[in-house]
Amino acid sequence: MLATTATQAFASMSTMSPSTVAPALGASLDLPTSLIGYLVTMIYAGAIATSLIGGAVVRRLGACRASQLALALCATGILLVAGGWLPALALGAFVMGLGYGFTNPAASHLLSRFATGPRINLIFSIKQTGVPWGGMLAGLLIPSAALAVGWQGGISLVAVFCLTLLLLLQISRQHWDNDRDPGVRLFTSPLAAIALVWRSKGLRLISLAAMTLSFSQLCFTTFLVTLLVEELSYTLVAAGLVLSLSQVVSVAARLVWGWMADRLGDSLKVLKLLILILILSAATVPMLAPDWPTAAIYLVFMLIGATAVGWNGVYMAAVARLAPAGQIGAATGGSLVLTFAGVLGGPAAFAASTGLTGGYAASYILIVLAGLAGLACIVMAQKHLRAGAAA
Repeated sequence: MLATTATQAFASMSTMSPSTVAPALGASLDLPTSLIGYLVTMIYAGAIATSLIGGAVVRRLGACRASQLALALCATGILLVAGGWLPALALGAFVMGLGYGFTNPAASHLLSRFATGPRINLIFSIKQTGVPWGGMLAGLLIPSAALAVGWQGGISLVAVFCLTLLLLLQISRQHWDNDRDPGVRLFTSPLAAIALVWRSKGLRLISLAAMTLSFSQLCFTTFLVTLLVEELSYTLVAAGLVLSLSQVVSVAARLVWGWMADRLGDSLKVLKLLILILILSAATVPMLAPDWPTAAIYLVFMLIGATAVGWNGVYMAAVARLAPAGQIGAATGGSLVLTFAGVLGGPAAFAASTGLTGGYAASYILIVLAGLAGLACIVMAQKHLRAGAAA
C-alpha cells in the first residue's frame, strides 16, 4: 500500500507542479496565467490515451513495472516543462499525462490481489491519499524552491523524486509481478475497456458522476493559487500554503469518507453527501473578497478540498467492487477514461469562462453546475443498484 500511495503521490505532484508556479511561469513566457488550464487539458489527454490500454499493460508487464513506467514518463514530462519553451510545455504536459494514466490501473490491480476484506473502501481511500499528498508537497515545496532557484528548478525537483521511487520499486518487482502474462496483446481493442464500463449501468453512472467530480477537482487545484494571488491579494507562497492545507484536509477526508462507506456498507450514500457539501461550499466562492476574515476564506477552501479532492478512494473501491471478475484493471482504466474526460475540457473551459464571468471566483458557478449533474448520476445509480438487488 505504501508503494502504491507513493507512486500516486509523485505522479500527482508532477501533474500539479505547473499550477503551483503558474504566475511565475506565465510571467517568464509573457503569457496569461490562464494558460495553465490548457496545460492541464494536455495532461489528461495523455492520461486518457494510456487509460485505454492500462489494464492490458498491467497484465502484460506487471503492475510494478507499469508503475515504474508511469514514474519514468512523469519525470520526463516535468523536465520537458522545465525547459521553458512553449512547444515543450505542451509536449511535457502530455507525457506527464501518459504516466499518470498508468497509476490507477496498476494500483487497483495490486490492491485487489494483496488487500481484500471488509475494509476495502478504506484501503482504496488510503491509497488515493497519494493524490492530495502530492498536491500538498507541490504546494509546500515548489513555490518556495521557485523563489530560491526559479520556477524551472523548483519543478525539476519532482523528477528527482519520481526517479528515486522508480529505483526503489525494483526491490519488490519480482514478487509483485509474478502474475504477469507476456502474451497479452496491448492494442487488440483499445475501446474494449470503455465498452466494458458502458455495458454496466452501475459502472456507467458512477463513472459519469466521477467525470463531474474530476472536473471540479482539477478546476479547484489548477486555479486556486492564481485566484488567491490575483483576486484575493495573497503572495505566491501564502497561496501555496492554502493549496497545501486543502490537500492535507483532503487526505483526512478521504480516510473519513472511506471509513464511512465501510461502516454504512454504501459508497454511493457517501458520494452523495460529499457532493452536496461541495455544491454548497463552491457556491460561496464568488462572494469572497480580500476583506473577508482569513479563517472564513480558509474554511471555504478546506471544505472544497475535503470534497472535490476527497472523493476518489470511495469511487475507486466502488468500481473495483462492480467490475467483472478478473477485469478490475480494465474496468478501472475504462472508468478513468470517462473520468478524465471531465478534466480534458474542464480547466480549459474554466479558463475561458473567466472572460465571461469576470474572474476565477465567479467561474465557480461551473463547479456548482457540475456538482448538480454528478448528484443526479449518483441518485440514478442508487435506484439502479437497488432495483438489481431486489430482482
